[in-house]
Amino acid sequence: MKQSNELVSIIIPHHNNVKILHNCITSLHQSTYENIEIIIVDNASTDSSIQNIKEQFPKLLIINSKINLGYAGGCNLGAKTAKGDFLFFLNNDTVICKDTIELLVEKITS
Repeated sequence: MKQSNELVSIIIPHHNNVKILHNCITSLHQSTYENIEIIIVDNASTDSSIQNIKEQFPKLLIINSKINLGYAGGCNLGAKTAKGDFLFFLNNDTVICKDTIELLVEKITS
């Protein structure tokens, strides 16, 4: 498959539970599509998940909300910051296959 130049902004609303978020981000880092930005919208987590993620993945963009905006509110807040040509919204417990983003961009741009 031909690699596209379009930037894909991946927006992940999050509230607590570092393990599921870690698994999600790890799967994104294994993606065959490289031109991505990952935006985590923290919906007022009360655990140390965001601090833990910052230490493990320092290049992520993290937006902190003082209140829990829920999934849709978190997506909207992340979309305001996104720079991508395409927006890809994920639940924080999602694990993607390595070619998921590449296949989606290929389908959109063909």
